[in-house]
Amino acid sequence: MSDGGGSSLTKALSTRLFGYPAEEEKKEEDPCDSISFLNSDIGPKIADIIDKHVGKIHDDSFLKIIRQLEFWNSKQISENEMLALAERLCKSASWKEQDETAEGKFTVPKTRFGKTELQMPIITCGGMRLQETWIPDTVPLLKSNKEKVVKSKSQTNLKGVVLACIKLGLNHFETARMYGSSEIQMATALKELMDEGVVKREDFIFQTKVFPTEKIADF
Repeated sequence: MSDGGGSSLTKALSTRLFGYPAEEEKKEEDPCDSISFLNSDIGPKIADIIDKHVGKIHDDSFLKIIRQLEFWNSKQISENEMLALAERLCKSASWKEQDETAEGKFTVPKTRFGKTELQMPIITCGGMRLQETWIPDTVPLLKSNKEKVVKSKSQTNLKGVVLACIKLGLNHFETARMYGSSEIQMATALKELMDEGVVKREDFIFQTKVFPTEKIADF
């Protein structure tokens, strides 16, 4: 399992499910004792499912899976439903690490855009919340330094989001001049990915918005 929260519950679950050596001596109270399905007949079967994905699941997601399984176990759903749920939760939590060449890889469905032949994904990657700052670059004195913005930690994260979206077929990116630094950050991320040869210009649709003006020249 990847480095993550490092909580006592995570260590206890790892030991209980997979037999990993405990890093500390067992405490008087084992956190796993409160998780009923671990002590039932279905526990080892669920452990086998989780074990297939455990190297691709972050500790935080791992704990969420356990909590969801415990909740539904308390509702007394069938064993087959529990096993199917465990498989589904593990696949969802490890989607980012799955083999991109595997058959059955998920891609966002597309549909024709209006009367055009342009194929648009049915959902978009909106840029209203993807920015280092809300201050638009149209405001003198207050506008952010573009060079600093595109070298910020948020830019690295945004570039990763953009690439992940394209790989999933979610290739429509939408932003606006008034979304703070979103426009320059998204455009920079896409340009860098093209310069690196990771994507081509035809691989994505980039849309931005500006205020309308009376004169075409001003627009």
